[in-house]
Amino acid sequence: MANIGFLAALGAAVAWGTWMVPFKKSGSSNLIQFQALIAVSIGFSGLIISLILGFPLSFNIYGLVSGALWAVASAISLTAIVDLGLSKAVPLVSSLVILSYFLWGVLFFNELPEGLMLGFLGIGLMVAGVVLVSSTGNMASRNVKKGLLAGVLAGLIWGSQLVPGKLGNVATGDFFFPVCLGILITGLLIALIMRVKFQKEAVGASLVCGIIWNIGNLLSLISLSLIGLSKMGPVSQTASLVAVLWGLFYFKEITRAKQKVQVLIGALILLAGIITLGFA
Repeated sequence: MANIGFLAALGAAVAWGTWMVPFKKSGSSNLIQFQALIAVSIGFSGLIISLILGFPLSFNIYGLVSGALWAVASAISLTAIVDLGLSKAVPLVSSLVILSYFLWGVLFFNELPEGLMLGFLGIGLMVAGVVLVSSTGNMASRNVKKGLLAGVLAGLIWGSQLVPGKLGNVATGDFFFPVCLGILITGLLIALIMRVKFQKEAVGASLVCGIIWNIGNLLSLISLSLIGLSKMGPVSQTASLVAVLWGLFYFKEITRAKQKVQVLIGALILLAGIITLGFA
């Protein structure tokens, strides 16, 4: 079952590394509207997936809180992206998500009592790999202090998002729809607070993004039930590599040979970290 758990986590990484591709392809830069639309998409796709798979349409408080945490972190991450740029915000946030998931699993849920040192080695390799893979852009910083604070908050909140489900020992089927509902409700509340003015811009692309993200969400919850937070969370964050590969091969964002070598080295370090964590 552990192998299936790792495969599900890798599947989540593929989905989460791909989910913003339709929006990026649209050429839109309206991130605030995008956040509201993906919340709607996640909510309704969660309903459809639940009906297809026979998951209960419950209002589980643990799932609702988890969904709210994700939506809040997503909104905060926009500040980090605007003020730091993708090349600095992504590795900062991803590294903190990896560390948070791992520390919650190890220190709070006692998931790696015998493989602790090996686990820390794997996490160290993965963080180094994420930093190498993600730090390939050239966007200049604008407001470093504000961006750093936002990046740290987003990473810590995202890295704690699934903790309520573990605390409540909630089964995947019971947890999935409430998470989606929590994202929908919180996302719409944030849109109201920020007074989002909707435009006919990248609407379809944004809705598709939400569906792709939700597939990753479902796979991550399956993985969580099989291998725990300390392994699922870090492995799923290899999404950074998937996203950079999209930029490298599809959007042709990386053209310098030095940066391509950096991505390759980072990918190998990430792979080494995943293998190490698998033996922990």
